[in-house]
Amino acid sequence: MSANSTDVPLRNAVLGSLFMAWAWGVISGSVGLNALIKSNQEKSRFKKLVPPPTKITINTNDVFKSGVVLTTVGALIAVLCSIFLLVLFVSPRLSVRSLRIQSLILAFCATWLFATQVPFTDFFANRSAQVSATIGGVKLPDSIVQTTAQALGSTSVYNEIGYLRLVAILPWITLLFTVIASAVLFVAGSPARRSSTPRAGPVENLASNDHVAGEKEEQDEKTLPAASPA
Repeated sequence: MSANSTDVPLRNAVLGSLFMAWAWGVISGSVGLNALIKSNQEKSRFKKLVPPPTKITINTNDVFKSGVVLTTVGALIAVLCSIFLLVLFVSPRLSVRSLRIQSLILAFCATWLFATQVPFTDFFANRSAQVSATIGGVKLPDSIVQTTAQALGSTSVYNEIGYLRLVAILPWITLLFTVIASAVLFVAGSPARRSSTPRAGPVENLASNDHVAGEKEEQDEKTLPAASPA
């Protein structure tokens, strides 16, 4: 039996939970990055469609700032899980010693993700972009701006934008699997789990030593000289 396969407590659970957290971290980072890119493209497209001398201002700071943080945390979770998986395969003993630390790191990321996802979801459900237009310094009525936006095929309501909907939903799944991975690592890193994990090397050595000692005793008994009659 290989020591690498038994040194890590709950190895399969640790491997599976880290992989799922990694996969959904990649997904969250990807949909967040996609939303940032498409948002900028949509703003540029809308501004180009409005003829001069009209100046358009689009304020999406609420979802933009929280979206940047969500994208960052998702990518960070993916990077950390990649490192933990690499350590699990390359150095199982180091992985065992650092299981609790890995758990606390992922717990911090999960808390950070939750603290950012809640306001983003609220923004998505209840808010819209602040769009204003001016001509020669004179602000146009909001009704005219909204009518123009609809005529150009654009919307300022966040919950009507598909790429924002992905960011409002998918990171919740990332949060779930990150919490699961953190919990599994914490349980696997408990002293009771580590002390009960069999280690092949010492056990095999002990069994081998006992076997050699037994053979030596049998050999000594067979070679003892018989007592000669007086």
